[in-house]
Amino acid sequence: MTDVPQPAQRSRAKSVVRVVALVVALALCVAFLVPRAGDIADAFSRQDPWTLLAALVLGAAATYVTFLSWRALMAGAGHRIPLAASQRVFFLSQIGKYIPGSVWPIVAQADLGREHKVPPARSVAVGMLTLLVSCGAGVCVAALTIPFVQPDAFARYWFVVVLVPIVLAALHPAVLRFGLRLASKVTRRDLGTIDIRLGAVLRAFGWAALAWLVFGLHITLVLVPLGHVDLRVTVLTVGAYALAWLVGFLVFFLPAGLGGREAVLTAMLTAGVPLGASAAVSVAVMSRVLLTVVDLVFALGAVLGERRHRRTRDADATASPVDVEPGAAAE
Repeated sequence: MTDVPQPAQRSRAKSVVRVVALVVALALCVAFLVPRAGDIADAFSRQDPWTLLAALVLGAAATYVTFLSWRALMAGAGHRIPLAASQRVFFLSQIGKYIPGSVWPIVAQADLGREHKVPPARSVAVGMLTLLVSCGAGVCVAALTIPFVQPDAFARYWFVVVLVPIVLAALHPAVLRFGLRLASKVTRRDLGTIDIRLGAVLRAFGWAALAWLVFGLHITLVLVPLGHVDLRVTVLTVGAYALAWLVGFLVFFLPAGLGGREAVLTAMLTAGVPLGASAAVSVAVMSRVLLTVVDLVFALGAVLGERRHRRTRDADATASPVDVEPGAAAE
């Protein structure tokens, strides 16, 4: 009977599952964007190439800063994954957000983290905490910016102010530990043994707040060719994007909040800049396209990096031992 290398079979099966999940996520993303091809073409026609390129760069920078927030929590949980490896885990997992439901990036992180000796339960816990920290930073950024430039905004989005003290309290390590123990009972996984210190949470929160600021500047650059931009408008875009993302996150049944985020951002820009409805839609659609491109480029880089990593690992495993010169053993 011929022996079959089971690890190799499992590795191939995992690769197939990952490819299928990636294809499904991309198909859902395209399925949402294709019916809006007219809006996308109109958005491109309104843009200046240089500001568009700058907006793309800022979108990439904000996405990378979000990764740094996740990495700070992962390190705080006791897993200091090398930079290149952690980039592969995070950016490849982010394509999962284009599948309806907010859990798929976390599921992907649990799968990919195994290869770097991170227990799946630990990856799930860090993923959940990353979302909580991002939401907390987003709530605070929105609450600190929007009232100064659009006082009536919270007549519709009053829940943001209410959430500020709740979220800040939830980020305290003692509350986090309680939340993880509760989540352990719900998920039937041991998540309550993670002890993340306040310093790691504060670092992650700081990175997340910086990410919201850069995302807001990304929106400002998309807005430049369409309307007057000053400090008040810049502050508004920072808070408006954070608020729009939060609403998009709550609409968990849509891939990556597609539609929900754009609706809120359009409403905020129309009321606050002000812009015509078509121009505001153009900004929201253009931002979505650029940030989708960023996700795809980072994911492609993660895939290529993963292949290079596997080739290097396989080459090291199959390399012949170094020849020992005659007489060396006797020395």
